[in-house]
Amino acid sequence: MSSDSEIHCTPSEITVKVKSASANLLPEKSRERYEVIYRKFMDWRLKNKVQSFSENILMAYFDELPNKMKPSSLWAIYSMLRSTIVIHNNINIADYSKPQALLKRKSDVFPSKKSKLLSANDIKTFLQNAPDE
Repeated sequence: MSSDSEIHCTPSEITVKVKSASANLLPEKSRERYEVIYRKFMDWRLKNKVQSFSENILMAYFDELPNKMKPSSLWAIYSMLRSTIVIHNNINIADYSKPQALLKRKSDVFPSKKSKLLSANDIKTFLQNAPDE
């Protein structure tokens, strides 16, 4: 039984309660950010005249996102889309392996920044010359 047919068989009072509860599934503090990401994706779909939420559509969307974005940002966008698409459209994109593979490949090519480390000499100099206050 699909979700649409379940909704039609559910009394209207229960349907309202379910929709209300579903709206509260997103984190309260970042709900607006989730919705912004979802709206951007929906606008992209509209601009590209896309009707579905298929794996290939998500591949195209993530491929078009700026290459300058950090992999962590791409994964955050994916996570927010995954949550909002399930809530609004009842489609679980977590089952799609291609977009996840694409994000992993983008992570491999992105140059990571190495943090600067203090040498033993730097630490010794600091300890000797720093004020005791």
